[in-house]
Amino acid sequence: MFKRILLAVDGSEQSLQAASTGIALAAASGAKVMGLEVLRPVASVVLAADAILHDSPGHTAKAIRSARSDLAEVRHMARDAGVDFEDSYAFDRRPCMAIIAAAERANCDLIVASARQYAGSHGGRLSHEMLRIIGGCGVPVLVCP
Repeated sequence: MFKRILLAVDGSEQSLQAASTGIALAAASGAKVMGLEVLRPVASVVLAADAILHDSPGHTAKAIRSARSDLAEVRHMARDAGVDFEDSYAFDRRPCMAIIAAAERANCDLIVASARQYAGSHGGRLSHEMLRIIGGCGVPVLVCP
């Protein structure tokens, strides 16, 4: 059925529930999963201030640490289900583009994500980012509530 599934996570409870669904699909079909968290880069002014003030760790290091923590949680879920897992993170102002690129680069045949992922203040509706992923990707997308 599926060979490689991309799990888009952002650390939210909804994205972790979607990841759990993707892992269950992977276990049932013998697929491998790839967890991906897209981090928003900060403005150059903030990076310069971090460097000038020797703020250790700066925003970038904190964001990476947070992503690794989120992805570690997904790794544990995959391990408990007996599913092969690899993780990745990317910096991009447009999460939809990073997710599509990662799915295509890794030859994924399914993307699993939460409907509210990257929604900001949109509440229960599909976020603009998820709509862009669905409309701009040649890979099927499973959108979980």
